[in-house]
Parts: sequence; C-alpha cells; structure tokens
Amino acid sequence: MKTNEIKISGVPIVPGKSYGKAYYVGRAVGTFEKKIISKDEVGSQIILFNRIREEAKKSYEDFINQTQADEDSADYSILKVYSHILDDPAFVGQIMEMVSNQLVSLETAIKLVSNDFIKRFSTAQTSYFRERGSDMVEICEKLVSLIDKEEKKVLLREPSIIIVPRTFIPSDLLTYELSMVKGIVTLNAGTTSHAVILARTYEIPVISGITNSKRDIRPGSPVFLDAGKGVVYVNPTESRLKVFKTYQLVYESARALAKKWNRPVYTKDGIHIKVVANVALLDDVEYAIRYGADGIGLVRSEYLYYLYNQLPTEKDQQKYFEGIFNLSKGKYAPTIRLLDMGADKMPSVVDFPKEINPSLGWRGIRILLQRKTLFREHLNAIMKAADGRPYSIMIPMVSTLREWREAKAFIVMVAKENGVPTPPCGILFEVPLALMEMESYLDEVDFVSIGTNDLIQYLFAADRNNPNVNYLHNPVEPAFLNILRKAITTAKDKGKPLSICGEVAGSPLYTILLVGLGLSIFSVAPHNIPAIKELISHTSFSEAYEQMSHLLSQNSPESMGASLLKMVKHILGNSYKDLQYLFDQHGLSLFASSNQ
Repeated sequence: MKTNEIKISGVPIVPGKSYGKAYYVGRAVGTFEKKIISKDEVGSQIILFNRIREEAKKSYEDFINQTQADEDSADYSILKVYSHILDDPAFVGQIMEMVSNQLVSLETAIKLVSNDFIKRFSTAQTSYFRERGSDMVEICEKLVSLIDKEEKKVLLREPSIIIVPRTFIPSDLLTYELSMVKGIVTLNAGTTSHAVILARTYEIPVISGITNSKRDIRPGSPVFLDAGKGVVYVNPTESRLKVFKTYQLVYESARALAKKWNRPVYTKDGIHIKVVANVALLDDVEYAIRYGADGIGLVRSEYLYYLYNQLPTEKDQQKYFEGIFNLSKGKYAPTIRLLDMGADKMPSVVDFPKEINPSLGWRGIRILLQRKTLFREHLNAIMKAADGRPYSIMIPMVSTLREWREAKAFIVMVAKENGVPTPPCGILFEVPLALMEMESYLDEVDFVSIGTNDLIQYLFAADRNNPNVNYLHNPVEPAFLNILRKAITTAKDKGKPLSICGEVAGSPLYTILLVGLGLSIFSVAPHNIPAIKELISHTSFSEAYEQMSHLLSQNSPESMGASLLKMVKHILGNSYKDLQYLFDQHGLSLFASSNQ
C-alpha cells in the first residue's frame, strides 16, 4: 500500500538536501547478540541496573539544568517522560524478570524489552503511544551506554536522518559514524550552536523547530530534507526524489573544486590570502588536507571530551593530540585552542554549576584558571604530543589583560616543567571589551583571531542558541563591519597575524566582503575551503577594498544587503553566473535580503 507524503515545515539551520531513513537518537535496538549469564551474576546485574537507571535520570536532569529548560518548555516535558519510563514498573519489572529467570545479561534484557515496547507502541492507534516508541529508543541507548563506558561508535546500517526530539547537542552527532548521517531534524538548534557548527563541518543539513516529530515521523520511514527551505518530507514522492538527484549533481560540481584548490590562492591583483581549516576530530585533519587547507587554523580541543563517558585522562588527551600532529605530517603547525567549554558546550563528564545564563558564566579560560590541575594536564598532553613539532596555543574567552597574563604565565611555567620552549600564544577575541582594547594586547601576543559567532552574540545581546533571535545574528550590520575593519587594520599596523574563525569566514556570501575589509587569513570548516578559494581567485583586492567604503556608508542592514549584492556582481563580473552554484550549494541566495 502506497503511503502518502507528509510535509513538515521547520526552520532552516544548515542548508543542503539529503535523503535517508528516519533514525531516532539512540542506538538502533534491532539485531544484536543474545548473551547468557550464570546464576551467580544475577545479583550484580540487578545492582548494575538500579545504578545505571539513577545515572540516566541524573543525566536528563543535568541536561534540563544546562539548557535552562523551564517547566513549560518542550525539552523539559520530553526529558521528564524519559525519567518516568525509567521508573515504569512494567519496564523495570520485565528487565529484572529476564535477568533473574531467563539468565540473560542486563544489556540483552534491556534491548529485548525495549524492542518489545517499541513494536507495541509503533502499532498503537493513538499518537501518544506511537510517540513513546521513539522515546524507548533513546532510553535503551542511554542505559546501554552506561553499562559499558568505553567509547563506542554506533554503526548505522543505511543512510539515516537522525531525529532529535529535543535540543540538538554535539553528542547527538559524535555517537555515530558520520558518513551515514545524512541530516538532522530537531526540536531546537541555534544557527551558531556548537552542535550546528559540527554538523556544518561535515556538510550535514539541519532543520530545527519540528515540534511533532514523534507523531509524524516513524522510525525507519524514508525522509527527504530540503534544509535550505526548512522542509521535511516523510515518504517523499518520486518527483521529490528527482529534485534530490539533480541537487546531487550540483553538489558534486562544488566538490570537484577540491581537486583544483590543493594549492595557495591569490586575488586577481596578486595578494596572497591564506585559507586554513577549523578541525575538531581526527577525521577533520584528513578533510583539511583533501580540501586544500593552507594550514590548521583552529583545533577545537574541547570536542575530545564528548568522545568519552568519563573524564579523559592526560594520556587520553595526549593520544588525541598525537593524532592531530601525526596526520598533519609536518605540513601544518596547528593552532590549538585551549579547552573552550561552557555555554552550549557542556560535556556530561564535566560537573558544571547551574547558571542562569551559561553564555555569560563559567566558560573558556575562566574554567582553566580556576581548575589549574585540569589546565596543567591539558597543557602537558599538548606539549608531550607535539614532541618538538611546531604548534601555537590560542586562549579563548579572554575578557581582561590580567586573564591573558595569568594564562600566559601558566603556559610558560608548564613548558619549563616539560623542558620545552613556550609555543607562540595568541588570543581569540570574542568578548567585546577585550576587542575594544586590542591595542593593549598586541605588544604581548604572537597572533590574534576573531570568533565572530560569540562576538555577534554579545554585541547584539542575542543568544546564539535561541532560534527565536536567529534573525539578529546578522553580519551585514554597519556597526559590526566597522568593528571588524578596525580590528584588522589595528593588527596589520602592529604586524600581528589576524584570522577570523567564526561562521562568517566560512560563508561564500561574505568572502568578497571580508577580502575588502583587508582579511588575509580565513579559518573555516574544511569543506568550505574550495569555494572560498574559488571566490578569492575571482576577486580583485583593490576593487573590493574600494567598494567597501561605499558599502560601509550605508546606514541600515537592508540597504547594505542590496549594496553587497551590487558589489559582488560588480567584482565577479562575467564570472558571477558561473559561480552562482557556490552560493546555492551553501543555501545562500544573493537575491534575498542579507537577513537570511
């Protein structure tokens, strides 16, 4: 029987089109090996079950605290349902019965009972009970993950669209083999949240604002995402799939640029511009090399904390950094950003305090300066992994000169303890106060970078993770661009390298604009490198610089958007139409307002 197509509208977060089978967060509980235990093991398995149920409930409570969910929010309701299921006498009783009487392992019992619940819920006549089937997938995954705290990647059997019926967080991606993750459908995701940045790095489309996913999307249903428009199609028609196949051809055209740009890029008038890569995982370094990166501009070291179910040791961290250095093969001197946790990056293995506004609270260098043991282990791991190879250290979330000096002194001290030279050290400017005082820092730092994601958040007083204020995250704002221009000019006058590593640098829409502002180092997600280099090669620096003076004379984002389009068309000239697919590929339309 043919199933009718269902169209669900949401909010576009990461553009692109993708197709796969619906897969709810959590490990698929379909096929697995049944494990038998002895009678002597029953007691320890029951004790283990009670312990991991409490750990799972605490994990959900911590998530509510971290996301500041109130009792009326969807996140709060969903996570409370999970806690109720964990205490459900029918669910708990069946698992205990299977362990005690059928002598199967706790993991086997959890999967068997969860499978049975999922099948019964999925065939229910009411939407409420059908939704509980998806909840059971999450519960099963959570409990199984707590049995074995070793790092495990979930192997997806087919291309999948991951359904996250709550706020999207980094672990929702890092749990899986990313090659099979084709898209994310979620309740909540900010355009510059760190989970979204990770998805964008791997070219995984994301749609947010889907409130009834468990009612409308059954596990295993075919799903087509048009994330540029924010639309989810469940059981897509043949004509819809033809659209996807056409898109794939355009997508491959964009990827073909990678072969062309495994070399430096110069503007039309001979100005060399570096395009370096932002990386988080070891695979990212290989992507960076494949896509023609001129270096590793930013190692997001905090993501390694998502790879463990317990606090990573110094040796764990050293192994991670050795992987970064080994894959770089001496070609790159990576810039390692020190642990930038806090705000929306709260790995469950770290005990974060409950804060009213985490974005303004305990994060970045503030954590490290208060947790010196953590800071020392982190630096030891980096310095030992480097083993004499060149690298730089970037300090995040610096607010005052005193913080910078205290952090730098600690780095110097740990380097002496390890008997190695102090590496070049720089600052990631993302706090407006620090950026306003940039000249005070430039005599002491070796390099600087601007993190536009947080800088925009603080300048616009708009939470980057709140979809209700996404429209305020608009780089085409006269005051913001003037701030960037002044920072770039100030660093050049002092002879200090400056890069931009936020999402603005990785968007083709803003490439020519940033060239005109004088930016000479773009630090972007690996897959964006070929498109950025292609646009730079068609840009005249002198023309872009001259045009910027006209652009910055506008007094509103709306008029600036129209002027930006005019500027891009003028500078690209006859190449504009040929390069339009680069903007389309990234879900950007130069014919739309700059508020997109």
